[in-house]
Amino acid sequence: MSVSLFGHVVRFGFDRVGVVVDPLLIRMLRRHHFPAARLLAAAEASYGDADLFRSGLPPAQARRFDRLLGRKAYQAARDACVASEAATEAWRDIMVSGVAGDPAQAEMERRRAATRRLATATALLTALGRRDLPLVQWGMQPPAEHWPPGAADFSAPDDFMTVDAGPVYREGVLYRQWLYAPAETGLLGDRAWARASWPAEGPVIGACVVGSGVGVEWDIYVRPRSDYDFSATFAGHGIAAIELVSPGHGLRRAVGRYGGESFFEGAPVSVGALLAAQVRESARWIAWARRRFERPVGIFGVSMSSFAAQLALTHAISWPATARPDAGFLLAHSGDLPGVVSGPLARALGIPAAFEAHGWDDAALAPWRSALGPGRAAAVPGARILSVIGRHDAVTPYRDGLAIAELWGLPPENCFRWPHGHFGLPMRLGLDDRPFARFAKVLAGA
Repeated sequence: MSVSLFGHVVRFGFDRVGVVVDPLLIRMLRRHHFPAARLLAAAEASYGDADLFRSGLPPAQARRFDRLLGRKAYQAARDACVASEAATEAWRDIMVSGVAGDPAQAEMERRRAATRRLATATALLTALGRRDLPLVQWGMQPPAEHWPPGAADFSAPDDFMTVDAGPVYREGVLYRQWLYAPAETGLLGDRAWARASWPAEGPVIGACVVGSGVGVEWDIYVRPRSDYDFSATFAGHGIAAIELVSPGHGLRRAVGRYGGESFFEGAPVSVGALLAAQVRESARWIAWARRRFERPVGIFGVSMSSFAAQLALTHAISWPATARPDAGFLLAHSGDLPGVVSGPLARALGIPAAFEAHGWDDAALAPWRSALGPGRAAAVPGARILSVIGRHDAVTPYRDGLAIAELWGLPPENCFRWPHGHFGLPMRLGLDDRPFARFAKVLAGA
């Protein structure tokens, strides 16, 4: 059987079961990932004080913590957190401070230590159990105290040309280079990070700023799946990928929070603030990529980052030309944020119940819908924007993705509609790179 025929058979089979992926994964996230991540974040924030950690546990978990297995799991998690931070500091010394060393080796050691830290979350959950565990450490405020949507700043930073770069190193068929710049979150100690990757051999026809979904910490996994790490796929089409680290994720995660928790813990205020920061930081990465490669630059967003990409495409019309994207690529996207935070993933996290408890009704959420949704016109023509959505997606609802494609006048050849839900889409994209091939053609002609 030829490779192309085999790929077609695999895609056909995956398309037949695409509708069941979302319910299964959301159940796994609710029952395992989120409670385990919350336990690990609490263990990290205790700074080795076992009594402090125990005091924050529900009664059932506190009793199990007193057993030997519970204490050992906690200590293993704490040791892994310390080791991960040490490896990250050694990595920063090479990437930022110019200390002599092998950047590729430092990168792998940092990722290994971070992955080992994540692995201890499962042991904690196994030792303590999941009963009554909170999934989110809420910081939600009532509507009267909210950050006003009209104050959202989606402009390019005044110093958008300010980007520093670490050493270039080779990883397989790619050159890699870490970039860092002032963060737009306003959080003490935060720094904006992105990793540039481009083909070690062959021409670069363009570049693309890449953003991932909420909770996806591509920058700390040892071997990310292809649906988490798009750099190799982009490079296969001659496109340099500038993969940004979203605020509150990976290298930018605050102590005591798990990756992505800060995005929804104070929704919709936290959502608006972090999206605004990512949009403004995207202007930096676009400008850097244009200077570095002297080619057209696009912007790509998945799920959460598709909102940031849409906002960038909307507001870039007033940005300096060098910071303005030339094309857009939207995956699993929607224009209705309040609709997203009432969907199945949000319900699994308990967001609708938290909204109700804090007085966030439809009327209070209405201003956020317009503030964080796409504008009526994009900064680039619809012929230079791609849309990939799933017909069974209820997390970022399919109908809203269709509405954006229609609003911005995307041509049929730029629209991909697959029989999948939210989480199946990136996996399906790993089996079918036609959207990447189309984007490369669009970008090259920009």
